[in-house]
Amino acid sequence: MIGFNEAAMYENWDDVEAPKSLVNNYSLWRLMIDKRYQKRGYGKEAIKQALDFIRTWPCGKAEYCSLSYEPENEVARELYRSFGFVENGEMDGDEIVAVLKL
Repeated sequence: MIGFNEAAMYENWDDVEAPKSLVNNYSLWRLMIDKRYQKRGYGKEAIKQALDFIRTWPCGKAEYCSLSYEPENEVARELYRSFGFVENGEMDGDEIVAVLKL
């Protein structure tokens, strides 16, 4: 799932503040590969294709693409790092936020 300016969604929640990296930027919401099909390169290919699509600027230009993952998910962390995503110190709830300069 790909989003744009997802910070606007948080305006409806009184007790949650949107990560600043979501303002007027793209985001990868979720990447889910069935356990039976993991470790076959599908996740890596899905991210590559998602980023290729984002770089066509379907919702307009942006500086970053952000995503988040649970702190204990080392597999996700390393996969996203391999594309250049860097943790920026923000949290989205209990998840670590990482950004990629587009």
